[in-house]
Amino acid sequence: MSRAQWFKVHSWIGFKLSVLLSFTLVTGTLAVLSHELYWLTNPAMRVDSDTVKTLEWTKIYQSAITEQPNKHLLHIRAPIDPWFAAEVVFISQDKIRHRMFFHPTTGEYLGDGRWYNWQRFFRMSHRHLMVPTKVGVTIVGALGFLLAIALITSLVVYRKWWTGFFRMPRRGHRKLFWADVHRLTGVWSIWFIAVIAITGIWYFVEVWGLRAQYPDRGKALSEQALDAKVLPSVAVFSGMMASAKTLYPELAVERVFFPQRNGNGVQLQGHGEALLVRVRANMLSFDPISGQLLVKNKGEDLSIHARISEAADPLHFGTFAGLPSKLVYFVFGIVLSTLAITGTYIYGMRIARVGKHEPKVRRKIWLAATRTMTWGKWFSLTAITICLVITVLLFGGFVNE
Repeated sequence: MSRAQWFKVHSWIGFKLSVLLSFTLVTGTLAVLSHELYWLTNPAMRVDSDTVKTLEWTKIYQSAITEQPNKHLLHIRAPIDPWFAAEVVFISQDKIRHRMFFHPTTGEYLGDGRWYNWQRFFRMSHRHLMVPTKVGVTIVGALGFLLAIALITSLVVYRKWWTGFFRMPRRGHRKLFWADVHRLTGVWSIWFIAVIAITGIWYFVEVWGLRAQYPDRGKALSEQALDAKVLPSVAVFSGMMASAKTLYPELAVERVFFPQRNGNGVQLQGHGEALLVRVRANMLSFDPISGQLLVKNKGEDLSIHARISEAADPLHFGTFAGLPSKLVYFVFGIVLSTLAITGTYIYGMRIARVGKHEPKVRRKIWLAATRTMTWGKWFSLTAITICLVITVLLFGGFVNE
């Protein structure tokens, strides 16, 4: 293929679905800091970090069952940063999930929050556009293929791209300026585009049957726990947390999941010695009545297939090093979103044929670009519209939380 043909492929790939791609990139960028955004909008999530000494799981658990004595708790989540409250999720009698927030050290109840919040909105809209998971992940994951092709073709089209890291945009002409901005942001984003494309493709193949097999999570032994989804007593729960320090000293517990089905155990999940795994990879499971250990799973013992699957989320959302890595991903998410938008604008300039001094130039460029998208425009707008309509129906007034 000639360089001109490579460029045509690059333009077509990055242009036809650029509206949907831009929407996905923007929601994904905001999803990286979605917990922090919710922290800003809900005072109940905030604590003075100077008052946090240790994470007292038992005090939080005891406060939670005191606050909601007749509700079934789903899980407790440790604060993601010292200024966050601990979070407890329970399900009401009408099968709706709710959140409660507690001081990590004292266990004091700080307030509540709805299940459908900013964090859920950005996660769900980015991951599967609010539609059924298999359909939505297929659509969003397919964009990973587009990103991969766009990256490969850009490296062919942009000769000696490795010399462009510090080449400032030329300001003499509109087309040259935006083309140079596009190249500059593209060069700096090569590593990020590769990571997002590969993990996006992985989500696509996973949803179509390439899911990894995981070790058994254990089945309750006591008769009461086999017949119903039961919560442990405070004493048994305290014993589980104490046992965890002996049974798995490397485990830094971050989440405690309570039985959601008959026969389930209480799962203590967190970070261990394995790198780039979700917290679910490291786990201790206990019988909710007796507190007896059921299963001990370590991330380093997973199969290669499972380790690859586990690495997808930390790499895709940049959670592997806490807030610093998330901030890096947030910045490069903005850059990548800009790259998609400027690419569309550049294509519009190529086909709009407007004079340098014509009025409303930008409007003519965007109109020319959107007209040329044809089916891609309508597919993108339909998908985004469905996503937003479902959001309104499902989330209601979550903006006011």
